Amino acid sequence: MTARPEPSTVFVTNMSPDHNYGSAEKFGALRPVTSGNYPVFKSARLLEEIASVLAHSSPTDYLLFSGSSFVAGICLATWLLKHKECHALLYDRTQRGYVPRVVKKDDIIMQLEKTRDRMEMR
Repeated sequence: MTARPEPSTVFVTNMSPDHNYGSAEKFGALRPVTSGNYPVFKSARLLEEIASVLAHSSPTDYLLFSGSSFVAGICLATWLLKHKECHALLYDRTQRGYVPRVVKKDDIIMQLEKTRDRMEMR
């Protein structure tokens, strides 16, 4: 008998009560990382809260970008330090729902190295 995989969780970078996340629920249970009008200038507290929530993420979970780009940036950086890749959910207006995309830490490193090499050749 094979074990059933754990259901995925969709971590929402900044959950707003005014936004409908219904189309993301097919990817897993929604869990806010932060919510509402978060005080982004309290960056140490923000990082602590993000790390404490994302510490519970697994490689098969999703990160849904919503709200503050600063919060989203810290969430993605935290995620990629913990996991090799991020299964991101982005809202697509034409599909009227969230679509998955994958961001791989190794791809970012490779692009940075290619850019550095090109700059050194100049």
